[in-house]
Amino acid sequence: MLRSDFFLQIRILLVLVRRDYALQYAGSALGLTWMFLQNLSLILVYTIVFYFLGIRSGGGDAREYFAHVLSGLLFWIPLQEFLIRGTGILTDNRQLIKRSPLGPEIFLWIPFVQFLLHWAITSVPILIFLFWLGKVNILGVLLSFVCMVLTGLYLVCVQNYLARINIILRDISPLVRLLTQFLFWGLPIVYESKGALGKWNVFNPFFFPLETFRSALLIGYESRAGFVEFLPFLFLFTGILLLSRSKLNQIVLDHL
Repeated sequence: MLRSDFFLQIRILLVLVRRDYALQYAGSALGLTWMFLQNLSLILVYTIVFYFLGIRSGGGDAREYFAHVLSGLLFWIPLQEFLIRGTGILTDNRQLIKRSPLGPEIFLWIPFVQFLLHWAITSVPILIFLFWLGKVNILGVLLSFVCMVLTGLYLVCVQNYLARINIILRDISPLVRLLTQFLFWGLPIVYESKGALGKWNVFNPFFFPLETFRSALLIGYESRAGFVEFLPFLFLFTGILLLSRSKLNQIVLDHL
């Protein structure tokens, strides 16, 4: 019984994911294609700037540094989309939530599924280039995907809160977009985590997930992040999730 209910929820979730793409892009295929082209154009810009023009950190090896940048982009681009889309997911589906018996919880998982799809699509050109550079192997790709799943579940804790607050405060998406810029520059994506910047990186809640992802994906990469420094963020995000579910659910339903 529990198993059949679980698979029914998965089927409903996949239908809602397709519906969300249809609302945004007039079709799921068009939505995924647009997302791929958008991410590919961003990757091409970084490829031209950091690889072909030779702009790199500290004058080091171009291939090493470019692998560093590409792995960082593969981690960040889908994560940023997840954070922004996840904030508005309840607001965009408020009419359906009010009319259906599904409740808001299942809608909060739509951006998570899209996050994994966008990562898989974005990974294709990046992994091809990294394989050509000799920086990844099949096992590393599989482990990096596991890291992204865990990172997505970690972000779900905050995304649940932001989506509910977005209903109550009408629209906080501009604030979330600004927050993503601070998070991006606080991560060693286009620079290396050393010196003064390395000391600041530990205050970014996604520093440990990024370094774990890189160490899983790239051959010979050693993580510069420690799990002990990550623990406070893990406890904080878990607390935010519990708070949002226990205190904000009824308030959100009243504001729909």
